[in-house]
Amino acid sequence: MPSSVLGELDRLVRRDVPGARAARSLADRYRPIPAHARGDEAVLETAVREGAWVVTSDRALRGRLVAHGVTVLFPRDRHRLERYVGERDPPRRRGNG
Repeated sequence: MPSSVLGELDRLVRRDVPGARAARSLADRYRPIPAHARGDEAVLETAVREGAWVVTSDRALRGRLVAHGVTVLFPRDRHRLERYVGERDPPRRRGNG
């Protein structure tokens, strides 16, 4: 769990955002991993570095993660998760020349 995400969850708990307490409680089961970035960038950076899967309902983040080779679990409905397997070789920018 990226350390910056823990801080974000704590802020959501203080604002009494629905689901934040459950998410924070779940996060407490995992060791914090130092992350230099914040937010989605921290999730992406940490998942790539650690070879970790990510669980998220954020479609844009899911696309970025999969494009960088990260496997993502995504809520399909109230009772199922769908797995999106990260691409083995992330797309690379091609230079001119």
